[in-house]
Parts: sequence; C-alpha cells; structure tokens
Amino acid sequence: MAKSRETPAKCLRCAPLSPAEARAKHPNCWDDKLCTARRFYINNRDRINQKRARKRIERVHNIPTPQVKHGILQVWRENREDSPIHAIGVEIWEQERKIAMIAPVHCAGWLPSQVHEYLRQVLEVLGAEYGFKKFASQVLISPEQCEIYACPLKY
Repeated sequence: MAKSRETPAKCLRCAPLSPAEARAKHPNCWDDKLCTARRFYINNRDRINQKRARKRIERVHNIPTPQVKHGILQVWRENREDSPIHAIGVEIWEQERKIAMIAPVHCAGWLPSQVHEYLRQVLEVLGAEYGFKKFASQVLISPEQCEIYACPLKY
C-alpha cells in the first residue's frame, strides 16, 4: 500500500480558486497536468472517499442456519471448587429465543449423587421432548442472585 502524503498547504488554499485565478496567483508553481487533478481531488475528496468506501464494504450473505434447540444448565453456587450447590435450573433455547425453562430448585442438603440423579431425570425429560442428550453449556451464578421466591438467603 502506498504511503499517504499530505496535500501541500498552498494547494489547499489554491483549490477553491478558478483555474485562471490559480494560474495568475501561482504562475511559477502551476502545472496543468498535476494541478488540475490535485484541485479536482481536493474539491471532491469527500465524494471520492465515500465512493471508495462503498466499494470496500463487504457483502453480507444470509445463509440459513439450522434450528437447533439446546439446554443451558444454571448452577447457583460460590465460585469455589469446594462450595456446595445452592440451586439448579435449566433454560431451553432455540437460536436466540428462550422457548422453555425448568424452574430453579434449592439443593440444600442434597448429596452429590442426588444432584446427579436429578440432572439425569431432567435430561431424560428434555431428551424426549426436545431431542438433546446433554447440556450445551453451564452457567455459574452467585447464590446472592438466586431467583427462587422463598430463598433463605433473602431473609
């Protein structure tokens, strides 16, 4: 790519003048070939640059995407490896639209095996209805943001 050069200040002052006035004012500097093109560019550079920019704009192609349903497991717990799970919920999405959810439930006092069994049952139900066998992602949420109505952390 060529290195851009700044237009000389004298040319910027000369550009608004008519060609005859410019020749009379700067007789030693005037060059028919160079000055005509440079004056045209200075006077029309906004239009020229807009035209160039329109050519550079990339075309956007709309390619149909498959309508995939996926589940997101929401886990309310502290961001520590050894912290207990406060609550679990599931959201089912199709593209960018939430189509269903399993309401969050508190897991206070549950053993890890009980949590795994609950999630296995949830996946069984969701697999039968929506056709997926595992969660697409897991979202970790702080227990202070628990949205269950009777949450003990709110009292």
